[in-house]
Amino acid sequence: MPAPFPIRHSPGILRASLLFAVLILVVAPLAQAQRSKDPLTPNQEEQVRNVADQPDERVKLFIKFVEEQTDAIHHSVVRPETQHPSVEIHDHLTAFTSLVDELQDNLDAYDESHSDIRKSLKFLLEHTPKWTAVLQQPPGSPEYDFARKTAMDAVDNTKQAATELLKSQEEYFSKHKPEKAAKKSHDE
Repeated sequence: MPAPFPIRHSPGILRASLLFAVLILVVAPLAQAQRSKDPLTPNQEEQVRNVADQPDERVKLFIKFVEEQTDAIHHSVVRPETQHPSVEIHDHLTAFTSLVDELQDNLDAYDESHSDIRKSLKFLLEHTPKWTAVLQQPPGSPEYDFARKTAMDAVDNTKQAATELLKSQEEYFSKHKPEKAAKKSHDE
């Protein structure tokens, strides 16, 4: 039995529906790409938030996250989990670089605020040689050589910045006693 009234779609509704579908197809991948560029997972973001008021612990946490990526890079070289380890290595190198850049941003912020991060800077400087060694492990490949060079540059820049910041902090805090030590001597 045919419908008593034929359903007609106005051209405006069809155009709007088509535009909406195209918009979804364009925006969804962009949203996914943005999310994949975030250096931290939601769990890592939560961990960072939990130590937001503890500069040394926050820097050490970023070092831990970078270490996890170096372990992943090493694992991808030694025992690749996919048939395309080059893609896996590229992705880990990119994540590594993003984390090192985020670590560098935190160091810059703590430098500006004169937060005492000398302990974590020493810890960082102990780890950077390992990072460089792991980055050199994968054999050369056009699929990830640029990502490796970018990661190596990020490590070199962070190492240099950390060395200079440690020296600067040692000078600054030798002239300006940390608050706890000043408060303790004031209370006595």
